[in-house]
Amino acid sequence: MQRLSVVILAAGKGERMLSKKPKVMHEIMGKPMVSYVVRRAKELLPTRIVVVLGHGRELVEGYLKEFDVECAVQEEQKGTAHALLTAEESVHGDDVLVLYGDVPLIEGSTLNDLLSFYEKDRAVVFMTTKVENPFGYGRVIVEGDRIERIVEEIDATPEEKEVRRINTGICLIPGELFGLLKKIGPDNRKGEYYLTDICRVAGQEGIKVRAYDHPRASEVLGINSRKELLDANITMKDRILEAHMGSGVSFLDRNIYVDADVTIGKDTTVYPNTYLMGKTRIGEDVTIGPNVLIRDSVIHDRVSIEGFVVMEGAEVETGAKVGPFSRVRPATVLRRGVEIGNFVEVKNSRLDEDTKANHLAYIGDSEVGKDVNIGAGTITCNYDGTRKHTTVIEDRVFVGSNTELVAPVRIGRNAVVGAGSTITRDVPEGALAVTRVEQRHVEGYGRGRRRRCVE
Repeated sequence: MQRLSVVILAAGKGERMLSKKPKVMHEIMGKPMVSYVVRRAKELLPTRIVVVLGHGRELVEGYLKEFDVECAVQEEQKGTAHALLTAEESVHGDDVLVLYGDVPLIEGSTLNDLLSFYEKDRAVVFMTTKVENPFGYGRVIVEGDRIERIVEEIDATPEEKEVRRINTGICLIPGELFGLLKKIGPDNRKGEYYLTDICRVAGQEGIKVRAYDHPRASEVLGINSRKELLDANITMKDRILEAHMGSGVSFLDRNIYVDADVTIGKDTTVYPNTYLMGKTRIGEDVTIGPNVLIRDSVIHDRVSIEGFVVMEGAEVETGAKVGPFSRVRPATVLRRGVEIGNFVEVKNSRLDEDTKANHLAYIGDSEVGKDVNIGAGTITCNYDGTRKHTTVIEDRVFVGSNTELVAPVRIGRNAVVGAGSTITRDVPEGALAVTRVEQRHVEGYGRGRRRRCVE
């Protein structure tokens, strides 16, 4: 095949989405829908990819910077042919594959089949499909695989509106025929330049336009409403789960959400009502859930994430255990064998190997050494009302229950902090630190005495 450029039309506002942001920036499984189209285009290894922008172009263009694509701007939305012509200088006579930024479910195999069909007879080719209810779509009138005309809904006759074969908009145009677009006029009720009118222009010059009929309509139709966006999320979720299961991951229910960029190692088991989001990476032999949310985190092999855990921006090393009912906040690293238990919150802290905080604790802005025990009810008091301060707990420290470590403070290795203490000064290595007030007894203050006083 000669040089191929891909042009992705993404200039529309999407009125039916009832949204302030551009339609193509609405997310499907955690990623703007346009990203799926760009990725499919890249798989074809084209000469270039040009994305035509219009409504909300600053937002879309800013997002597309992470991809190696060119952007062209359609200043006024005057129709699909007009949009495609804005990319003319970029395509440089290449054959052009036209895709749409709001058709995120299209698969690479479908595009490869379309290109194979095109190669048999390098004519203009439109992808068509059949739907039960064709309302709103352009009807395709064919003779065999030859397209006689494509009629938009607003311009169709009653007989043409009965046709169920519709235009998806996806098409291939040979480089030498790209100039036909300039012969298209706004000869319709909307006064727009329709890309589909290339069929009429080509026919006038004796040039054949062919139809490639795709059997799965749901894959190749645009997302135009919140309902269609929901349906697309469900379809993409099923694809993602099936791909992970095909790689050796076990899901115990379909009520699981996995963003498109999440990676999961084999023999990992995910329990119901779990959400794996962002750029999360999960190793092998991990168990997660139920009722867990993990975002932008790295989970190494053989980690156990028990129920009702919320984790974001953290790293958990091999063999660690988190939960149940714990929260791990950004910039936290849990080293090998660390155990974080129920109702423990960790933020911007590093806990070294085999350290345990199993109950009801807050560890914030801290450096915690190896084999440390954090007792129930322990709090690192890291905020003085103006600034955050660091707590350092060295190796093999034992912190008793219901203690407060007022940062900045350092607890030396092998030290013991007695239960109920408030520590405001550094504790030397191997020392016992106790700050309890002396216990006093008030004689005769029993329950029976108190009842008599009340009576």
